[in-house]
Amino acid sequence: MTSFITSDKVKLSYTDQGDGQAVILLTGYAGVKEEWYYQSACLLELGFRVIALDWRCHGASTHTAKNLKIMRLAADLHELILNLKLRGVRLIGHSMGGSVIWAYTVLFGYQNIDCIIIIDESPKLLNDEGWSGGLVNLQWDNLLMISEQIPFLKMNKQPIDNELRVILNGVKKLNPFDFDLGHELLIDHLLQDWRQVVREIKVPQLFVKGACTSIWGKGYLEYCEQLNNKFTTLITLNNVGHMPQVEDYKSFNSNIIRFIKG
Repeated sequence: MTSFITSDKVKLSYTDQGDGQAVILLTGYAGVKEEWYYQSACLLELGFRVIALDWRCHGASTHTAKNLKIMRLAADLHELILNLKLRGVRLIGHSMGGSVIWAYTVLFGYQNIDCIIIIDESPKLLNDEGWSGGLVNLQWDNLLMISEQIPFLKMNKQPIDNELRVILNGVKKLNPFDFDLGHELLIDHLLQDWRQVVREIKVPQLFVKGACTSIWGKGYLEYCEQLNNKFTTLITLNNVGHMPQVEDYKSFNSNIIRFIKG
């Protein structure tokens, strides 16, 4: 595990293993890089260079209230890519990590990006009169109330296997997530609207959805395909919820490998 200092003086922790074409693994809100345990092992075995990042305020990175915005996280990702002198990167983002990828494309384009994988993330979380594909029950008038309930939502359908559970419990005991400190980031995440960005994506993009996820309204995935049919591929994994990469990692891995190998 190593780290670097961002341009706004925050230390970010990441792992960097292997050689070959780079894959960067990006967690969701309150996640830790160790969640990618099974993906890292699989990708390394296939000859990829595998990089997993802890966001600011997450995991082993500095826990700070400084610049807790999705756009700043995208800048952090950009600085990581520049520091490591990466080209042709495959970006894989779970939940909020997907939003950061979309923000990255807005700020920095596609020069360093080969393809994108978005895991169980709607392009617009806040529902309104014209949109019902966001976070279930989330409206402008109940934003604060719902945001405070999110840490207690049941995210997965299948249990996490014991080997990974032991790893995650150890990491989270050592570096517990501070939901009060991170709440500003959650609110910023909930307010984003990436639909136009999805429409304009210029590299291959795979959406992976858990068939049993209970946190999203219906139809967002099909909407994204209609927005950008040329570059968009959809996969729904059966019998899993919001975290398919840990609930059924074998099926998840086989699908993403097929995609990133083209």
